[in-house]
Amino acid sequence: MAHGQGCVARSRSIRGALAGILAALAVVAAPPFAAPRPPRPARERSAPVSFAGMTLEIRAGRLVVSRVEPESAAAAAGLLPLDTVLVLNDLVLVDLDPIAPEYVMEILRGDKTDGIRLIVGRGAGTLTVYLKPRPEGVPGAASEGPAAGPAAPGSEAPFFSGRDQKGEEISLKALRGKPVLIDFWASWCAPCRQSAITLRRLADEHAGRLVVIGVSLDDDRRPYEAFVYNHHLPGHQIFDGGREGPIGRLYGIRSTGIPFSVLVDPEGRIAASGGSLQEMEGAIARLAAAPGTRTGS
Repeated sequence: MAHGQGCVARSRSIRGALAGILAALAVVAAPPFAAPRPPRPARERSAPVSFAGMTLEIRAGRLVVSRVEPESAAAAAGLLPLDTVLVLNDLVLVDLDPIAPEYVMEILRGDKTDGIRLIVGRGAGTLTVYLKPRPEGVPGAASEGPAAGPAAPGSEAPFFSGRDQKGEEISLKALRGKPVLIDFWASWCAPCRQSAITLRRLADEHAGRLVVIGVSLDDDRRPYEAFVYNHHLPGHQIFDGGREGPIGRLYGIRSTGIPFSVLVDPEGRIAASGGSLQEMEGAIARLAAAPGTRTGS
């Protein structure tokens, strides 16, 4: 009997020791008490920054155009209040949280800033513009405002950029060294339908030697996209956002009407322009046939 009682006692002792070990392990494994995280301070709105006739503010972590002065470079480029800046030069602002107002101000107000590239969001679309501050001593002047008329042959073609129908960023400046044909059109323009046939033929004849950029003055993307698809428009087709779009204003399309085309030589100068592509065929052929001309597009 004593031997049996001893076994029971040892068993109880072992179970007690195991219970103590498990309790100790539970204490070690328990997570430390986590202090409540302090609430994130409310983001303050930044002081407004003015540039090229527009006012920019930080709102809810985004850089927003809050005001556009009439007849300014910003107005001429087609910017509107409540446009959201997505890219400033090479800085992708939508990836920053929060945006540092001081850094934005340094770019826009720095002494070395003579121009900026903006990609702004408006609804479901985007717009790319280049802006320069107003020249000092010239009230109301805008370095990239609307032209009174089309630029004359021999003058430098105004730079612009935009996304084509495939989402590719197209920059006229980056195409320096290649002949470029810029074709302005709209889906509501009846003569543009016939011009599209000539444009396709020219693009085929000079494939690999001529870059074609179409610029649509449609107000709505849907007819623009349908026209590009149905008429098999060649090259890069850009939606300019209406009759007062920034690219059309740069080239004075308001005074020319459409269709209207501009031929740019490899040095970036306007070689020819007009409402009839047939009248420009000779100039196009001469540029495309120049020695060493290969566009690679």
